[in-house]
Amino acid sequence: MTKVSPAVRGPVYFCYANPAGFSGQKAATELVMRGLTLRGWLCRSLPQPMFDRTEGGKLALLRFALAVLAAWLRSTRLLAGRGAWLCVNLGQTRSAFCRDAIPLLLGRVGLGRERIVVSLHGSLFMGWARDSRDARLFRLLLANAGQITILGESQRRQLVSLGVPDARIRIVMNSCDLAALPADVVAPKHLRPAGTPPTLHCLHLSSLIATKGYPEYLEALQFLSQREGDAIDAVLCGRLVASDFSGRFPNEASAESWIEHTLAEINRSTRVRVRWVKGATGAAKAALFHRAQVFVLPTRYAVEAQPIVLLEAMAAGCAIVTTQVGEIPSILDGQSAILRPEYSAETLAATLQGLSCSPETCAHLAVSAHSRFMENFQVERHLDGWETLLDGKRSPVGGGR
Repeated sequence: MTKVSPAVRGPVYFCYANPAGFSGQKAATELVMRGLTLRGWLCRSLPQPMFDRTEGGKLALLRFALAVLAAWLRSTRLLAGRGAWLCVNLGQTRSAFCRDAIPLLLGRVGLGRERIVVSLHGSLFMGWARDSRDARLFRLLLANAGQITILGESQRRQLVSLGVPDARIRIVMNSCDLAALPADVVAPKHLRPAGTPPTLHCLHLSSLIATKGYPEYLEALQFLSQREGDAIDAVLCGRLVASDFSGRFPNEASAESWIEHTLAEINRSTRVRVRWVKGATGAAKAALFHRAQVFVLPTRYAVEAQPIVLLEAMAAGCAIVTTQVGEIPSILDGQSAILRPEYSAETLAATLQGLSCSPETCAHLAVSAHSRFMENFQVERHLDGWETLLDGKRSPVGGGR
């Protein structure tokens, strides 16, 4: 990232949901905060609590309510923040509407609408009808923002159909801070050194929510473990996360038991080895991406938008296997990834079997994806867009209109 500018600008208050574990929305916000701070902006955080689903009982609910009240009290500083900016990552559930409405309204009173940016990182609103209760509440909240950032063109069309003025909508695609591989080492990453057994290195890295595809990934590896072919070294990376969109498993304990049993079954084979890394950050995560030749995300997550892990895989020179869910087609195409509407375990196994036989295909996909990342999604370009937005200019941000 660039050096600190001598003139401090801002302040910019960032309001976002702050769960105990990983969140793409939180990661995207913190990326912008770090980058703008290095560019000389004064960034201040207004994190909003999220209810921990693993806790139960009235005491947990009381602690959550007190945490929300404390966050609202911290937000009252916006009343005296004339000249500041407020960036709100607006949640899209009714409980999130209630939680985020207070800082948003305080910002409207203290800063004025033109100093407020609302960012939409999820895609729950993509399924709402214009006259639904959720859409009406949504419009009321969005009316308090001078600018609304979304992740792609399909989201822009949906907002317009819900009655949001097009002039206030800006497309700001995601980025990531994973160091990109040099272009000249991407193709060689997929070559197989002479004298060593050919091995395909696969990675699935995400929050472990069943609809994000980890069961299909492991079941595909299980299919492959029973077939002949080149060796496969696979990693499942992530922590189990409770979600309204989990599907399949009734709780985390049953999911963990299934994962452990399936890993044991796969690792009995002579062809496939798979290990579970229960979360990785920083250098450990970078090492997983840089070792992986194929990144697999067969997501059908109902509120999937533009996963940062796919941008990380692009930067790391991976061949990518994923779906056309949400705004994924806004960052990848048929030349830079193997894209399908969805994957069963059988179709995913067939796809990985084909890639294991064709390092040339892996290299072609990886080079194309890496080129797209370098051209459109590098973090410096992302931060340039945010500075354009906060400086009040009306040129497109992140390649949008």
